Amino acid sequence: MKNIVVLLFALLLSLFVKAQQLPQYTYFTYNYINYNPAVTGFTDCLELKFGVRRQWTGFEGAPRTGFANIHGKFGKKHYNYHGVGTNIETDNAGPFGYTSLFLNYAYHMRLAQKNMLSMGVGVGFMQYRISFSQMMLVNQNSDPAIAGNISDFLLPLFNGGLWLYRADRFIGLSFRTVRHTTIEGLGDSQLRRHFTLAYGKSIKMGNDVSFKPAFLLNYVGKSKASVEAQAMMDYNQKVSAGLAARSGHGLSAILKLKAFSYITLAYAYDLTLNKIRYDGASTHELTIGINACGNNSSGHTPCAAYQ
Repeated sequence: MKNIVVLLFALLLSLFVKAQQLPQYTYFTYNYINYNPAVTGFTDCLELKFGVRRQWTGFEGAPRTGFANIHGKFGKKHYNYHGVGTNIETDNAGPFGYTSLFLNYAYHMRLAQKNMLSMGVGVGFMQYRISFSQMMLVNQNSDPAIAGNISDFLLPLFNGGLWLYRADRFIGLSFRTVRHTTIEGLGDSQLRRHFTLAYGKSIKMGNDVSFKPAFLLNYVGKSKASVEAQAMMDYNQKVSAGLAARSGHGLSAILKLKAFSYITLAYAYDLTLNKIRYDGASTHELTIGINACGNNSSGHTPCAAYQ
C-alpha cells in the first residue's frame, strides 16, 4: 500500500512542479495587473477589481480561482507619478491550493513622443496547501500516513515588471515569483518563475468603433510556453465583444459592459477543444471593476488598448 501511495504522490508532484503553478486569465488585458505590477496606479483614481474563475466545470477538483486588487496613484508631478496597490489571490485545484498577498509599487514616467514607461515591483507571500484526504486512493483511510494536510508559508516572494504604453498601444514584460522557493513537505518541488510578455493595440475603425488585438506569451520554468490571442471590437469604451484563443486549449468568447459610470462587468466563456472536451468541460470567468472617478478625471494619460 505504501509503495502505491509513494508512486501516486510522485506523479502528483511531477504534475505540480512542471505545470502552470499560477492562474491564467482568459481576458488577460482586463486582468493584466494580476500578471504585471507595473500597471499599478495606471488609473487616475482608486480602482478596485475582483472576480472569480471556474475552470473545467463538471470535473471534481477542477481549478477554482478568486482574486481582488485595489490600486491608485499619488505624487503626480507633470506626467510622472507613483502607484501603490495590493493583490489578493486564492486558487484551488484538487488537493492543491494557495492564497497569496502582494503589495505593489510602480513608478510611471513620461518619455519622448508621448510614450509612458512604468517600472513595478510586488513583495508578498503565499500559503501553499495540500490535502492528502482529497487524493482518491483505495483504502486510504487505513493508512494514517496519507491522512492529513500540509501548509507552508513562502516568503518573501517578489514580482517585477516593465510596461511601455501610449494612447493606442502597450507592451509589457513581467516576472512573477522571482525566487526559486522550495515548498516544504512536497519533496523537491519548487515554486517556478513565471515570465510573461504581452502586447496590445487599439485601431480606430470609425468615430466610436475600435478594433483591439492583443497577444500574450507565458512561460514557466521547465514547461512549454503558451501563446494567447484576443480580438475585441469596442464601441465607445462602453461595450466590447470578441474572441480569444490559447495554444493547446481552445476558443473563448468575451464580453465587457460599462454598466454604470463607475462600474464595469466582464465575462469570458472558454470552450475547451483539447481531450478534456469529451466530458463537456468549459470555463467561466467573471470580473467586476469599480473606478472611483469613472475615468473622467482630467490630466490622465489613458491607453485605449489596455482599457
